[in-house]
Amino acid sequence: MQTRQKNSEDPGSGAQGGELGFARHGTMVPEFDSAIFSQKIGDTKIVKTQFGYHIIQVEERQTAHNQPLSEVKPAIEATLVRQKETQAEAAYAQASPTEATKNGLAKTAAAHHLELINTPSLNAHSVIAGLPDGTQVISKAFTLKPNGDPAFAPTGEGFAILQGTGTTPAHAPTFADYKDHIATDYADEKLPALLAEKTKELADKAKASGDLNKAAKEVGATVKTSDLVGDSGQVPDFGQVGSVAPDLFNLSVGAISGPSNAQRTGVVAKILDKQEPTADEIAKNLDATREQVLDQRREEAFGIFVTAAEDRYKKAKLILINAKNAKAPQPGL
Repeated sequence: MQTRQKNSEDPGSGAQGGELGFARHGTMVPEFDSAIFSQKIGDTKIVKTQFGYHIIQVEERQTAHNQPLSEVKPAIEATLVRQKETQAEAAYAQASPTEATKNGLAKTAAAHHLELINTPSLNAHSVIAGLPDGTQVISKAFTLKPNGDPAFAPTGEGFAILQGTGTTPAHAPTFADYKDHIATDYADEKLPALLAEKTKELADKAKASGDLNKAAKEVGATVKTSDLVGDSGQVPDFGQVGSVAPDLFNLSVGAISGPSNAQRTGVVAKILDKQEPTADEIAKNLDATREQVLDQRREEAFGIFVTAAEDRYKKAKLILINAKNAKAPQPGL
């Protein structure tokens, strides 16, 4: 799939003449996917998608075929590892309520270095601060008896162990009851900007002096030290390192990071130690890692291509967008 290099303005794929490489069925938006898998080799077609208009030419198509085990073994191993991690996480989550029933939520949380949070009364449409997705937690909460046995529910990027402490009959709140919520909502609205400002201040001071402990003391921040963690490792008050701050793995020992936003916590890290993978580990995961990087680069290149094409067609007045309709809310499913 390409346009001629001399006519391409796409910063992502222009140097390759608009080449996007091979694509698997179902990885593109439906209209784009249908075109590249239906049109004849060499034909050029203009396709409209939710991103705009695309000029597509299919140069080559490979029939789906079985790959030898040597090619797919790294991907299979990586998939099995992820499956085992998911199964272990689910087993851990299912066992935790039993432990919490026996020992209490506070002791169980402390034993596993987990944070214990008491929420105010929630309704079916409430949002739980700090959770990527609290819908299943709230749904589960409405099935629990007050002070009954704890239960677990997914949170979007993990699990929560919860226990109901009471029920509040539905009622219209008075201002006296709700004024604290107003103050809290205002503080929550201002918190991200204030947190980003203070975290940047800490990062600037730490990099200028080379002393994170001194900078933390000056801005009133707390210094904590973690064990060695991998890409999928969890750090208390920080979360999964690979998701929150993947750039930390590119820093050398002694380096101080820039500011990172971990939900309601701002973090500046200093690398105290680093354990490089062995040659065997690198060789074992090379193919799977290469494929992941290539998929990511293809997605990035396609996104840049679509944006550049849309801008180009707008400037040439080949497409017009109704701004009012574009901003109109869409029905949910």
